[in-house]
Amino acid sequence: MPKADIVGVPVPAGTLARALDRHDDYRVLRRIQPMDVRQPRFKRTDELTVCVLDTETTGLDPRNDRIIELALQNVRIDEHGRIVDSGLSRSWLEDPGEPLLPEIVKVTGLTDAQLAGKSIHDGEAYGAITSADVVVCHNAAFDRPFVEERLGVRGQAWICSMNDMDWREHGFEGRSQTQLLLQCGWFYDAHRAASDVNALLHLIDHRLDTGGTVMRELLRTAARPTWRIEMTEAPFAARVALKGRGYRWNADRKVWWREVSEAGMVDETEFARDYVYGGAGSPKVEPVTWRERYSHR
Repeated sequence: MPKADIVGVPVPAGTLARALDRHDDYRVLRRIQPMDVRQPRFKRTDELTVCVLDTETTGLDPRNDRIIELALQNVRIDEHGRIVDSGLSRSWLEDPGEPLLPEIVKVTGLTDAQLAGKSIHDGEAYGAITSADVVVCHNAAFDRPFVEERLGVRGQAWICSMNDMDWREHGFEGRSQTQLLLQCGWFYDAHRAASDVNALLHLIDHRLDTGGTVMRELLRTAARPTWRIEMTEAPFAARVALKGRGYRWNADRKVWWREVSEAGMVDETEFARDYVYGGAGSPKVEPVTWRERYSHR
């Protein structure tokens, strides 16, 4: 255990940390350690297998950019949302076939030399993802399309730990993974996929003030269907009202869209009637489950 000298007397770092924790003017952050929970037994019927996943890429567009690092870890979750078996950590580097942009090197720390000749083990990665009951990542709208393009994974249930939970309701400020973990009292070296996966494991296993874990809350909220509202053939003059309402423009499909809860669907159809179509049309409404949510298809 690391030690510090106080007046020439070595003191274990843990002792100093606990002492500072008891002082109202200090808060101690602890480095996240590898998740290591082992229960070597068969999976119980009330347990779920969760694939926790993260990617590093050459850019933001899954159709034109490439994954350069994929990390995942399949864990078992009990009925209370606690991790009961942390499974095996897997990660792969992959050569994108072109030089990395300087900003990608800066963010990820990866270089062309490190990626040269490397590739993802397709079968192992595909098997780990498709054998899980649900996939969890901290920005599923980013990671899922890249995984779909690269591995052809379709129809899995996905959870976004950033968007599928009302963090403010549970006393958190912000939604970035680093910020959330800081509020839990942890820090880590971010922006490498394997490190981010390990950090996310600790975040979903964190016990909330309600008594349940983050994972239990995510399962509760993400499993509920939502509704995708598409303002098809919306008049150009309605664009300001749509943007102000939180609708986003899909340039490929040429449509304004938004995803809402079942309770919010009535409000959106009334908004469409009064402020978009003027009673002369109606939006396209379709249900969305966690099997379609965050997919770009």
